[in-house]
Amino acid sequence: MRRADFKDKMKTITILGSTGSVGRQVLDSVCAHPDVFKVVGLSAYTNESLLREQIEKFNPTHYYFPNGAVEVQSSLFDFLEDDKTSKCLSSLEELASIPSDIVVLAVTGIAGLWAAVATLKRGGTLAIANKETIVCAGRHLKFLEKKYGGKILPLDTEHSAIFSCLRGEDKKCVRSLVLTASGGALRDVPTSQLAKVKAEDALKHPVWNMGKKVTIDSATLFNKGLEVIEAMRLFEVEAKDVKVVMHRESIVHSLVEFTDGGMKGLFSVPDMRLAIETALYYPEHGKDSVAPLDLAKLGSLSFSAPDYDRFPCLKIAIDAANAGEGACIAVSAADEVLVEEFLKGKIKYPEIAIALSKVFAKFKKVGNVELEDVLGIDEQARKYTYSVIGVK
Repeated sequence: MRRADFKDKMKTITILGSTGSVGRQVLDSVCAHPDVFKVVGLSAYTNESLLREQIEKFNPTHYYFPNGAVEVQSSLFDFLEDDKTSKCLSSLEELASIPSDIVVLAVTGIAGLWAAVATLKRGGTLAIANKETIVCAGRHLKFLEKKYGGKILPLDTEHSAIFSCLRGEDKKCVRSLVLTASGGALRDVPTSQLAKVKAEDALKHPVWNMGKKVTIDSATLFNKGLEVIEAMRLFEVEAKDVKVVMHRESIVHSLVEFTDGGMKGLFSVPDMRLAIETALYYPEHGKDSVAPLDLAKLGSLSFSAPDYDRFPCLKIAIDAANAGEGACIAVSAADEVLVEEFLKGKIKYPEIAIALSKVFAKFKKVGNVELEDVLGIDEQARKYTYSVIGVK
């Protein structure tokens, strides 16, 4: 294929975090539509063997692995005139800066911040599944999006649904955004038994197959609190304008309430491919991204208010959303530490909320934070969290 044809007919994609749950699903979509998408960049943090397989299969021009170059059997470019091998770059930020139509940010935690900045500074399209980066620096990312003419596309199910519901709508006519929550793996465990919960129990999500960190966050419902903050940043609304409702079936992914009292929601089977392909195909729709929903066979749907006694982490995150950026950065960083230590068996499940509450109390008056100070607040919060739980 001539390079002109390649450019005209295919979208080039860089995937940061290609060996994780979201990254692998993005690559599944690429495989399903090989005439539409071409991978030009990949990265992994620890899974060298899978990254090697991905490089051999997708032949990216560049990749990033923190421990250096990855040995591959063959990595020849079928779309360039000269055969070359994939080039290992020195950082996620550098990888995000290579020419590509879409950068998928699927790494976990604050590590993706500067890659997001680099993408938007070159006027690129950022398909982002990284909650923490939006929570900690969403205001700054929206500024860069507008300044350089880039585009931020949410890659998680709830915000993708809101994004779809808002297309073509006048923001002045929007009253509120409604996020739905399944309740996670522990939604039916008696509160008196939560102290006995092990990591393997909290990782058994009843609906979604996700990475470990987000699955634990789903059990505590802290992820929904992060999503409240994320919605504030992405859609530039206040905390009071974002609501959370429990919805066990995970069929209605989010809703938008309008000033006339009407609501618009996105319904589909619970399959992240819809959100992924909504971003990859934007501004068009994909084709057969997920199986069609049979409403008659589905029957009924249930909704209820969240129980803050059962899910104190949700309340803490919402309190942080109302307090300001510093508090949001701090509780996001603290949660990364707490989930990691819970997965290691170093702390008990209820200690996540107890420690998170103490971190919020420490940082709730920090206020707004400049972009260059985000990582400093993040580091301070992590250190304080370790001191709270007595783990080094």
